[in-house]
Amino acid sequence: MKRMLVSIGIGIGIGIGSSSSSGAGGLARPNGIDARAVGFGGAFAALADDASAVYFDPAALSFVEQEVSVGGELVFGPRSYTPTNGAAQDATIVAPVPTGGVVVRFLDHDRPSRLTLAVGAFNTFGGKVTFPKTGMPALDNTEDAAFELDAGAALRVSDKLSVGATLRLGIGLFALDATQMPFDAHLSASGLGVALATGAVLTPTESLRIAVVYRSPLRIATTGDGTLVLPAGPTQAQVEHDQTWPQQASLGVGWLAAPRVRVAAQLDWTEWSTIHQLAVTFPAQPGLNQTYPEYWHDSFAVRVGGEYRASRALALRGGAYVDTNAVPDRSIERQYLDSDKLGVALGASVHASGWRVDTAVDVVLPTTRDVPDNSAATAAFPADTNKAPGRYTGTLVTVELAVARRF
Repeated sequence: MKRMLVSIGIGIGIGIGSSSSSGAGGLARPNGIDARAVGFGGAFAALADDASAVYFDPAALSFVEQEVSVGGELVFGPRSYTPTNGAAQDATIVAPVPTGGVVVRFLDHDRPSRLTLAVGAFNTFGGKVTFPKTGMPALDNTEDAAFELDAGAALRVSDKLSVGATLRLGIGLFALDATQMPFDAHLSASGLGVALATGAVLTPTESLRIAVVYRSPLRIATTGDGTLVLPAGPTQAQVEHDQTWPQQASLGVGWLAAPRVRVAAQLDWTEWSTIHQLAVTFPAQPGLNQTYPEYWHDSFAVRVGGEYRASRALALRGGAYVDTNAVPDRSIERQYLDSDKLGVALGASVHASGWRVDTAVDVVLPTTRDVPDNSAATAAFPADTNKAPGRYTGTLVTVELAVARRF
């Protein structure tokens, strides 16, 4: 029983899929959520100009025209884990993810108000991955994800300064299927959590914007139930797990380099070190509660992007980023495959009769990470032993498409 619960606890904190990559920092995606943002390589805090600004930088809503947008993302992520002295274990993520938002600005004496309101929906953390069942002891399916419903407002304080804030309602999803660990287990849970985001945009000149953004931690208490297949037969069990999605901060700069050219740069920080342990509790059986150290560390990303307005109807974008890993050798395993990564992106927008179609493609270049078997060297210090030594490889391709109507 204890071995099975250890496996359950490990699976709870590391499921990845629609928002994660073969090398995303922790359980965050390296670049995603919105077609226009993806085209900039994620360097969008200073130049956010669609409904996704409610997430990327609520203060930037001051510069967004009224619009309704609906879109989606398709995430394709092949990955492989080859344990030391073992055969490769392969999985491929294919995950469609919906997105959408609305931006509204009221009139003040027939003039646009300084107050802008917006709502949006995005999958911001985590996801799902499924490995084929082999009949051997394994975590076959893990899911740990947060889908956000965001509502925000921006105030144009002056021609030089805009500020904004967003209330983030997180819907947490958790599921786990395990085979012979040492028993089969099927668990699922869900919950809600609330967090905030704040931002400011300084416009010292007409061609320059400087943005700062802060997102508070999002904590979601999930509760649910499932089945443990014990020797005496299937047993129903209640399960609880607290998702702790980390706080984040960004500093971005956007520059109108020429009448048709915009460029941006951004530095992101994510406090993954808050994931210092995972916990799974069984309310009806408190003696079986388990906690597991993870030792994650903070990650940083540097992003650059640009846009060329080829005509009134067409805009082209490109971007790139470097994103550091958050999971050390001693706690990594096949469900997340975290590593340092380099990504590139291309995007475009087509405008016609008040409508706009945005599209983008993002590629995390294939990565390989070798985790050594250090069990002999750490025999006297088991906490330092690498949990799942071997070779981790993978990539991630994200395709974005959105349709917006301005009014």
